[in-house]
Amino acid sequence: MMADRILIATDGSRYGQMAVDYGVRLAGRLGAEVIALYVVSLKSLEVYALGHHDDIGGYAGADAALKDEGEKALAYAASAGKKAGVAVSTRMVRGYPADEIIRLASDEGVSMIVMGSLGKTGLEHLLLGSVSEAVVKKAPCPVLVVRGAVSA
Repeated sequence: MMADRILIATDGSRYGQMAVDYGVRLAGRLGAEVIALYVVSLKSLEVYALGHHDDIGGYAGADAALKDEGEKALAYAASAGKKAGVAVSTRMVRGYPADEIIRLASDEGVSMIVMGSLGKTGLEHLLLGSVSEAVVKKAPCPVLVVRGAVSA
């Protein structure tokens, strides 16, 4: 299989970083470019607003914190690509993560999506659902979900 471009979706978590590391190594072996994507999750902001409906200033702070987390996650991906000699372009978008991952994969015609299993638990998982599960169901290309420590 020849992969021209691999979309790596990251959320900045430890699992997201493992997905970045694996996806970049895979891209290097396949001679592929990487598009690293971070989605500023409207669902996370909605969950925040439910719990803090009387704190509008806190909502802006939560939004800023997510953007900051995104910048760090994308910088990690760019750095991993540079170390591996893999071309990495970065994108940050706002929306619902599964929808935005699928949209970008379709728009860019990527050969594969690589993402971590986020491992959300409790109320957050109930409200957010599994992003990786939704992407697997609707993606226009193969999806590789990285769980735990793996080596390429």
